[in-house]
Amino acid sequence: MMNCPNEKAELRKRLKMVRDSITSENHAEWSQEICKHIAKLCVSRRIRRVGAFWPFGSEVDLRPLVESNADWIFVFPRVASTHPPRLVWGPEPLEPGLFGLMEPVHAQHFMPPVQLLLIPGLAFDCGGYRIGYGGGFYDALLDRLDSSILTLGVGYSVQMVSELPQDPLDQPVQGIVTEIGVKWINSEDV
Repeated sequence: MMNCPNEKAELRKRLKMVRDSITSENHAEWSQEICKHIAKLCVSRRIRRVGAFWPFGSEVDLRPLVESNADWIFVFPRVASTHPPRLVWGPEPLEPGLFGLMEPVHAQHFMPPVQLLLIPGLAFDCGGYRIGYGGGFYDALLDRLDSSILTLGVGYSVQMVSELPQDPLDQPVQGIVTEIGVKWINSEDV
């Protein structure tokens, strides 16, 4: 279904307000729980190469996951182009980049060299679709991503909705992790 850009902009504004209203105590506690669920998944599937993101504003804080798994390889996105939306990937160290995001100083991978890709969002629905900030970076990446890479949306349970508006370029994730646990969209992903 095609949507009016103003409708999505208003939805983003409302969804950001919901996420921003989470108390700092819940933000820290829930982020820790999410990191534990991701770590458990990685250990059970022998995943040691992870595409992550540094928290922006009230996003889930994945730093405890990164810090407690120093022997894993973590890569982070850097904005390479806004038109078309393209990300490149690299390890720490990070520096402030476009839009105020923390980005890798050296990002040389056009596709993340990972087994698991963690994807932020303002909201996620039961079909694995997400609403982000509207740049289309993750949708463009998901459209080209190798099918062997597991994709997991990362958010708080208050960010889950039954259905989000979809545009033709929107791409779903395979599962969603919240402080409650991991939910797979299709049973074959489990």
